Amino acid sequence: MRHFIDGLEISPRNIGEIGITTDFTGNPNELELNTSSIILTREAYNEVKAHILDKGFCEALPYSVTTSSGLNISLYIDLIEKPIFRNFEVEIQVKKRKGADQFWELVNGTSFELLAKKGVTFNSFNCPYIIVKDNLAELALTLAVSLYVMTRELIDAVGQLVTTTTELIDALTPNLGVPPSFDLGGILSLVLSVVAQLAFIALMVVAIIKLGQQLFELIFPKIRYLLGTKVKDLLIASFGFLGYGFSSTALDSLSGLTVLPKPLKKQDQSWFNFLQNDLNLSFNKGYPTAQDTTPTVGSLVTAMVDYLNGKVRIINGVVHLERRDYWEDLASDSVQTALNIQDNRDDEYTVNTEDIWKRYYITYQPDITDLHTYDQFEGNDAEYSTEALNVTNVGLVTIKGLQQVSIPFAMGKRKNQLNWLEERAKDLFEVIDEVVSAFGGNSSLVAGIENRKGVLMISQQYFSTTKLMYTIGGKQPESYLSLIRASALWDRFHYINQIQLNGYKIRENSRCRISDEQFVNLLENNYVEIDNRICEVLKVEFVDVDTASSTGVANATISYKEPYPYAVGKVQTLTINT
Repeated sequence: MRHFIDGLEISPRNIGEIGITTDFTGNPNELELNTSSIILTREAYNEVKAHILDKGFCEALPYSVTTSSGLNISLYIDLIEKPIFRNFEVEIQVKKRKGADQFWELVNGTSFELLAKKGVTFNSFNCPYIIVKDNLAELALTLAVSLYVMTRELIDAVGQLVTTTTELIDALTPNLGVPPSFDLGGILSLVLSVVAQLAFIALMVVAIIKLGQQLFELIFPKIRYLLGTKVKDLLIASFGFLGYGFSSTALDSLSGLTVLPKPLKKQDQSWFNFLQNDLNLSFNKGYPTAQDTTPTVGSLVTAMVDYLNGKVRIINGVVHLERRDYWEDLASDSVQTALNIQDNRDDEYTVNTEDIWKRYYITYQPDITDLHTYDQFEGNDAEYSTEALNVTNVGLVTIKGLQQVSIPFAMGKRKNQLNWLEERAKDLFEVIDEVVSAFGGNSSLVAGIENRKGVLMISQQYFSTTKLMYTIGGKQPESYLSLIRASALWDRFHYINQIQLNGYKIRENSRCRISDEQFVNLLENNYVEIDNRICEVLKVEFVDVDTASSTGVANATISYKEPYPYAVGKVQTLTINT
C-alpha cells in the first residue's frame, strides 16, 4: 500500500505490518488497522506537527491509502484519539472518511437544537389536538348541576322581578281622592328593589353564559395545534447539514411517521391560574429538544434502527437505513474460502444459538401524564414466544432469553368517534343549526363537531413523553393503527428474527483471496456468495501485498454466517398479545 498525508506520499515505519480490519457486528468499525497504530517519522512527523500548530487537535488531518492495483481509500488522522509523540516519531490512529465510525461520532454529538441554531430548518407542520380530560363525566355533571341550579335561580329572580314590577306599577297609580296621593317611600323602596333585581339577573345571565361556555368547551374542547415533523424529514435535514445524503425504502413505506415533541411553556406564569379556555401557553419547536426522548440526531437514528429492525450503511456519502436483511438480495460478489483449520485440514463452525429467544416484546412507552396512552391498550405492545415442538421431556427444554424492542415514544391516540356526551350535545346543536337557518342565519356547529375526528387526544395540556404518530395533513387516518401498532412492526420488520428464519453456521477466520475492489465493495454490502450460498460477512482482515499488482488478489481472512435452518420444524412462534 502507498500512504499519503494531505497528498504528500509518506512511508510509515511499520508499513510492512499494516493491514485493514472491518467488523460488521453492531455499529460497524470500518477500516480499523490490524496494528495498534501507524508510526510516522521524518517529513510525515513534521506534517502532523505543522497541522497541529496551525489547526490544533480538533481538526483531522487528511490521510489516504492506495492499494497495489490503484484503488484509493480516503481516511483521516483523528488527533483526538491521543496520538503518542516522541522526539522523532508519532503514533496516530486513522479512520475512514464519511464511514460508519465518523458518522456515529457526528450524529451522537449533534442535537437538533444545535442544528436549528446553525440555521437548519425542519419541514414542520401543524398537528391539531384536543384536551379530553379523564374525569370528563364528573366535570360535566358538576357543571350541568351548577348550570341547572343557576338557571333555576334566574327563573325565580325573573319571577320575583315581575312581582316587584307589578307592585311598583300599583304604587305609581295615584289614589283617588282630593287631592290624589302617592306613597313616595314605598315607591322608592320598590324602585331600588327593581334595580337590585335587574343587577342580580344581569350577573346571573353572565355567570350562566360563562358556565355554558365552559360546558361547551368541556364537551367540545378547543382545537389547538402543536408542531410535528416527519421522521424522514428530520433525518434528511440533519444529515444534509452534516454532509451526508439519506435513503430509506423502509421509512418510505411509513411516509407519514411523525415525531410530535413535548410541549414547552411560553412564560413563567403557572397554567393553574388559567381556565381551560385560556390555555394557550404551550408551544413546541417542531423538532426534538433536550426535553424529548430523542434529543440528538444519533438517538433518533438509534430509535429508528430498533423500530425498523434495521441497519445503517454509509455508501458514497449516503446514509442508508434499511431492514437488516435488505442487502442480502443485492449481493453480487462471490468468494471462495479455504478450510478454517488449515493445520488439521478440518472445518470448524458454531451455531447462532445466542439468537434464540423465549420472549419477544415490542412496546411503546406509556405516558403517566397522558392517560390516553394507557386507555389505548390496543396496539401499544405485542408479545411473542418461542415454543418447542415434539418435546419428550418438558423439564429439559432450554429455550430462554428476552428480546425487547423498547420504542422511546408514546403512541398518539386518535379521536375516532364522538363520545356519549358529545352525541347528546350534538343533537342539541343540530336543533340550533336548524333554528338559525330557519331565521335566515348561517350556523355550522355540527360541522365543527365532526371536524374533530382524526385529531390527537391528550388528557392535559402538557405531556411528558415524545409522541410518535402517523399523520396525513397533520391528522392520523383511521388506519393509523394498522401501520404503526406494535404487531404491525412485527409483521413488517421483526418477524425475520424468529430462529426458524434466522439460523446460521458461524465460521471464524476462514482464509480467502479477494481483490482490493472486492474488499471495498464489502464495506457497502457485506453479503457475498460463498459456496453457492448467500452469506453475511461478519469480519474481514485484508492485507494488501506487493504481488497483488500482478495477481489482482490479496490475502484475507473472513468470519461469516452461512444459512443453516436448524430450528425449522423444531420450534414454533406463539403469538401472546397483539
